[in-house]
Amino acid sequence: MSDRAYRQGVLPATLLWIGAGVMLFPTVWMILSAFKAPQELLVYPPTFFPETWSFDYIIYIWNERNFGRMMMNSTFVSTTVTFLTVLSSAYIAYVFRQFDFRYRMPLLYLVIATTMVPLPVLVLPHFQMVYWLGWLNTYQALIVPYALWGFGVFLMYQFLAGFPQDLIEAARLDGVSERQIFQYIVLPLMKSPCVALGIITFLQQWESLLWPLVAANKPEMQMLPAGLATFSGNAVESADLFNPYAAALIAALPLLAAFLAFQRMIVKGIAMTGMK
Repeated sequence: MSDRAYRQGVLPATLLWIGAGVMLFPTVWMILSAFKAPQELLVYPPTFFPETWSFDYIIYIWNERNFGRMMMNSTFVSTTVTFLTVLSSAYIAYVFRQFDFRYRMPLLYLVIATTMVPLPVLVLPHFQMVYWLGWLNTYQALIVPYALWGFGVFLMYQFLAGFPQDLIEAARLDGVSERQIFQYIVLPLMKSPCVALGIITFLQQWESLLWPLVAANKPEMQMLPAGLATFSGNAVESADLFNPYAAALIAALPLLAAFLAFQRMIVKGIAMTGMK
């Protein structure tokens, strides 16, 4: 290998490793700091590895600060919203792609245009709706307003642009109903974009702070972002066990696990949505 070819290969690889290190450093720092004593967090210069590894802070936050209940609420709400969003987006996109009805394209553009509306703008109308329905401080209030997403419809619609139409036509000639076509033919072949949309939706719901604070303010309905936001103010009486990195690690672990498990399908799903 020539020197020029060697330099051309080493330089991009070096830059890639440097960039990866810069992006991963905050996550690694959070994980290591979660096992440090609170006094060690204030030491200057800071220590990279804990002097004494301890799980006491994680156990305290999980049991005493109600993070177990918050984890259950966040998991249930995020999972349910993700499932409903993926299923509704796939079905609505299938209808827009396969059926030619009046005002089809204007309706599609209207659905896609809803993605341009900032979420904080929708807080007041959503609150009025759940208040009139008597859903305040319930799971319905946290789930139903976000069970439909215009971006999900657009993502699935783009994927269906390259879907083999011959499969659908052959099924129709055999007398298969549209529901069965969608359930047994279309939906299984949409696995990659469904996983991509599911991860995006799950991440958005897991990190949601404003709406859960407005719709559910009871302690038993509190979710992890709200718990993290109020953790520093409520833990003064337990300063010996106050370690915000431990709370952040608890909140981040499900996201890290989900990404590591589905990273290939996420990349594949996003890439396939632009293919014709």
